[in-house]
Amino acid sequence: GDERNGGREMPHTILLIEDEPDIQTVVKFALEATGGHNVIVADDGLQGLEVARKEQPDVILLDVMMPRMDGHELLRLLKASDKTNTIPVIFLSAKAQQKDVDAGLDLGADGYLTKPFDSRTLSDEVEAIVRKARG
Repeated sequence: GDERNGGREMPHTILLIEDEPDIQTVVKFALEATGGHNVIVADDGLQGLEVARKEQPDVILLDVMMPRMDGHELLRLLKASDKTNTIPVIFLSAKAQQKDVDAGLDLGADGYLTKPFDSRTLSDEVEAIVRKARG
């Protein structure tokens, strides 16, 4: 199909790995309603890893602080697997200090968005990071 939307290439399937239901709801709405994306939600890192391998999403939005497996550990596993190491990963975290951002990017994340985020611009921000990641 034609992936272009007003000259922009759109990621179609976004995997959100986030354990807080209210944030899941806001992100899903922001990306689906304003961006026209399809959002899959996983509740923690272990589930997220399974879903990423199975669904091969176009981009992964990843919380840092989660039960069972945190975002940093999950990113290491995603980058270590041939199945998932080319998927752009964007951290979405309340840990907004520069050292936290740097730590995430050093691990190989393509972007780092901080909470609270603006639901009106979230989709644009994600698209911009993915475009850059794809070069």
